[in-house]
Amino acid sequence: MNSSLTLCATTRLAQTLRGERPAGQRVWPTRQALTLDQWLAGLADEAQLSGFADLPAMLDPFAERLLWEKVIAGSLTEAAPLFDIQGMAASAAEAQALSRVWKLQPGSAQLSEEARLFAGWQADFDRRCRANGWIDVAGLHRRLIALIESGHFALPGTVVFVGFDRFTPLERDLMTALAGRGVGIEQVPMAFYATSRQSFLACADLDAECAAVVTWARQRLAENPGVRLGIVAPDLAGMRDRLEFMLDDVLHPALLRPDAAEHPRCFNFSLGRALSDLPLVHIALELLALGASRAKVEQGRLSALLLASGWSAAEAEADGRARLDAAVRRDLPYFTTLRAMLSLAERLAVTAPPLCPQTVAALAAFVDTTEHAPRKQPPGRWAAVFRAALSAAGWPGDRPLSSHEFQARRAFGEVLDGLGRFDALLGPLEFTEAVRRLSQLCRQRLFQPETRGQPAIQVLGVLESAGLRFDGLWVMGMNDDQWPPPPRPNPLLPAELLRAVGASHASAEVELDFARRVHERLTLAAPEVRFSYAQADGNRLLRPSPLLKGLESAVAEVPDIDTVARRMADESKDAVDMLVDAVAPPVAVGEKVSGGSWLLRAQAICPAWAYYQFRLGGEAMDEPVEGLDPAARGTLVHEALEAFWNEMRSSTTLANLSEVARQQAIDQAVARALQSFEMDRRMTLPARFRELEAARLHKLLDLWLTIEAKRGLPFEVIACEQAAEVEIEGIKVKMVVDRIDRLADGRQVIIDYKTGASIDTKNWAGERITEPQLPIYAALVNDEVAAVVFAKVLLDKPAFAGVADEKDILPGVQGIGDDKQKIFDPAEFPDWIAVITHWRERLHAVASEVKAGVAGVSFADEKELQYCEVLPLLRLPERRRLLAAAAEQVAGVEIEPGAIVQ
Repeated sequence: MNSSLTLCATTRLAQTLRGERPAGQRVWPTRQALTLDQWLAGLADEAQLSGFADLPAMLDPFAERLLWEKVIAGSLTEAAPLFDIQGMAASAAEAQALSRVWKLQPGSAQLSEEARLFAGWQADFDRRCRANGWIDVAGLHRRLIALIESGHFALPGTVVFVGFDRFTPLERDLMTALAGRGVGIEQVPMAFYATSRQSFLACADLDAECAAVVTWARQRLAENPGVRLGIVAPDLAGMRDRLEFMLDDVLHPALLRPDAAEHPRCFNFSLGRALSDLPLVHIALELLALGASRAKVEQGRLSALLLASGWSAAEAEADGRARLDAAVRRDLPYFTTLRAMLSLAERLAVTAPPLCPQTVAALAAFVDTTEHAPRKQPPGRWAAVFRAALSAAGWPGDRPLSSHEFQARRAFGEVLDGLGRFDALLGPLEFTEAVRRLSQLCRQRLFQPETRGQPAIQVLGVLESAGLRFDGLWVMGMNDDQWPPPPRPNPLLPAELLRAVGASHASAEVELDFARRVHERLTLAAPEVRFSYAQADGNRLLRPSPLLKGLESAVAEVPDIDTVARRMADESKDAVDMLVDAVAPPVAVGEKVSGGSWLLRAQAICPAWAYYQFRLGGEAMDEPVEGLDPAARGTLVHEALEAFWNEMRSSTTLANLSEVARQQAIDQAVARALQSFEMDRRMTLPARFRELEAARLHKLLDLWLTIEAKRGLPFEVIACEQAAEVEIEGIKVKMVVDRIDRLADGRQVIIDYKTGASIDTKNWAGERITEPQLPIYAALVNDEVAAVVFAKVLLDKPAFAGVADEKDILPGVQGIGDDKQKIFDPAEFPDWIAVITHWRERLHAVASEVKAGVAGVSFADEKELQYCEVLPLLRLPERRRLLAAAAEQVAGVEIEPGAIVQ
């Protein structure tokens, strides 16, 4: 008993102590530093190998929760699906550990219903453990302490406890047992410095707080590259991403490239990430989940699968997979299957070269493997199926793995290898349940890639910082809702008992005592310690922790941090030439420009929109929606009205219909519309959904036909969905007119159905006509037009909206020159001919812009870009920045009202 053992509060502290190098020594023995769990686990192995104690098999935390789930589900019987079994199991496991560690013995009298329920669960849990030779972690620790007291194990001469903010009864019992065996017990004081300079900084919000921390770290590193800095936060998980991105941006600007993602940094986070969150493991779990599903899945999951790396020929066939994704979005319904996607790929390969043959072959092999898997089997056997399925899918992909990816793959393999230890607990599982359990394991396993050396900056939670010293320390997130932590007593144990023994998280007093101990430790962990807190989180005002009371306030202005984006913006002022790119190449002779009236509409709203979408062919990807999107619903309305008027043909026929005949005609029109819609889309609507949609269409048509019946002039429907073509400034414009009515005197009414609430006709009198289809037909196609109107086919306020040669042609539509007509100024447009002339001139002017290549990003109202499919190409944020810079340059200059700053 002449050796020394150091028991550490955290794994990080144990690693740090083992890696210490004594000053002035070239060779030294590695310090024996372990956590309490690590040391006791070694004693358990020794007891088993030596044979002096027959210890039960220890349940790891995940296995223990699984057993609690079975116990709880068994007690709830048929009501189990109504409860959060996993959450209740986690609470039960915590209650069991508290009972063991703090030696809680609740009396049978005056127990709450929850405590009595837990007592029953606990008895069943212990019974199952005895029957199967299992024991929970805390129970095993109690057994080992008893063996130490009995004289077993070869013990070190001295045990040094380091980094413990306070000791639990179990830890104190261990000390007593060790002392009884003659082992020397030492407790290393937590204070590394007798005094320190302490201050606090109030920051506007979390972004400002992170900026202050990063600026401080950069300054300290600039002063002394060998400095050891610590950044501690109570809620490290909540601010990790924001702080990590900012540290990377400021301290390693050259490493923002994707190929430098794994390059060593000067900072390290103690908090690992869930194994399931790593891209390589995430795609493996998603593949297995899709393979296990026998039901249809959201189309978006298949799209994400196709665009993800990590399986099959993700690199070699990236373009082909993207094109297959576009086809999936276009041709498959919202809910679909892997088999449907494979069938689509086969259909596409009939008329064109295969898009991604290796991917399709791998996916087909994967589907075959999963479909032939056994229905139920133990987890250990599922591991082999999972490996075979992933191998068939070509996981982990066709490119060499990076170091971190290789480590992640190895960790995932270890999880698969360990599935067999749950065979006795879980028994035979179905495919979907086996994948769910695997995903649970991966979510609970934290992954921290191996790093070399000791980074200058350690970013830690308050517990991980125990026992560590720094040259400078910044403790952030010191708000009163985080520090002291709010109490969270276990709901399954008597609250009075927890408070009486001072169990962890039992009460506000316990948490305050804990926070004070940690706070005192942190203040003496470095010669300079700064605390900070945020004053607001969005619209919510925040307050500082009461533990900051009495500290000196640091009056420091938080500067704008020097990020890569800011440096590039500053450098661009001198190094980058500003080019005016508002003019595209003119339309060449023989060049076909698509878009029809939509081309002129986009040109009138924003010339760049028209150029990018209709001349360069840019378009947005289809977004899958559940059921029917607004466009599809509008199409159904169009088809139903077309079917109705193809039968009725005139207002006279409509007026002569009896109510019964009218309802029958509407039903027939709706049925034909739904049938045509399904044939065109190569889909079958679910029966109940089809029934509901038919009812909606019937109600809408019935309501709209009452508006049609109020028309004062008789009419004949001479065309529905009439195609038309006209050449404007050498550009062929094709369009389809929803309906053309002929009045008794031969004049025509042009009708465009609208099923959306937003309809704008005021632009018809403007310089740029943003709804050009009806004006094009009236001014350039047909000389006999007497009215152009939108038919607002809506359940709420259906009506006609437009303009006519004279009043009373359509209900609610005023004639040119009428006093109630608000679109066209009578002084400028005295008659119908003036309106037609205006439309002809403005349409030719806009078409001339297209022909000349006018393609600037200019528009009157950004709201009009709502349906622009190429919005990212317009670079609106950059435009706003340039306009703001221009406004700064002309600040102080008086601008006439109505003037536009270009």
